[in-house]
Amino acid sequence: MNREEAVLLVSRALACIQAVTALLEASYLPERLVSLHHYHLQLRSEYLTSYEQVQIAFYFGRIAFLLFLTFVFWNCGPRIAHFLLPERKNSPPTAKDAPAEPS
Repeated sequence: MNREEAVLLVSRALACIQAVTALLEASYLPERLVSLHHYHLQLRSEYLTSYEQVQIAFYFGRIAFLLFLTFVFWNCGPRIAHFLLPERKNSPPTAKDAPAEPS
């Protein structure tokens, strides 16, 4: 496995982790929406209603950010490749870097 394949594999794995985390965060939304409905209609508490609205907004923001990270890691551009596996400063010479031997 060469460097590019390894970076692509790790990047796709991170994308899958972010997607699963976004789905996990989305699973908490029904609970928050029911709480908002309860506080708004039955208790008529302004503080608790606004508190639930802020929490729901942050849930949506977190889910959007996680889905954005999923998209970025799935496409694995050159910046992501450099982030995941930066070039070595003092790397040993490879076969293509070695000087050609005279015949």
